[in-house]
Amino acid sequence: MDMTDTRLAHAKPERRKRTKGRKLRKVSARARSIRAQCVERDGYCRVGKDADDYTDCIGPSEWAHFGEFKRAKTRGQEPERRHTTAGSFMACRGHHHDYDAVELIIVAMDRERGCDGELTYARNPY
Repeated sequence: MDMTDTRLAHAKPERRKRTKGRKLRKVSARARSIRAQCVERDGYCRVGKDADDYTDCIGPSEWAHFGEFKRAKTRGQEPERRHTTAGSFMACRGHHHDYDAVELIIVAMDRERGCDGELTYARNPY
């Protein structure tokens, strides 16, 4: 290598802001698509629509993650794994809060299909 050559031996790494932006756009596009499919499938609140005992919906509709797909359990995973229609459903704010607080128990009748299949609902007895 000539001593007058000022080129770097290795290219500079991509800036963190640019890397995060690209990743966020990929995740956001997937999340928007899955949420739209859940809205089409569930409407305003799946719990209020499906369960006879839980018809009192409160607040705006929210996108809820189901079972092993909850956000804390899937953080850092690829968007295709984190965001699926089988792993999420639409719920009003009240039912979403009850589900996250484990006051409302939701069970998928078909484990493979998850939220794409039939769900059952029960109040936590404790």
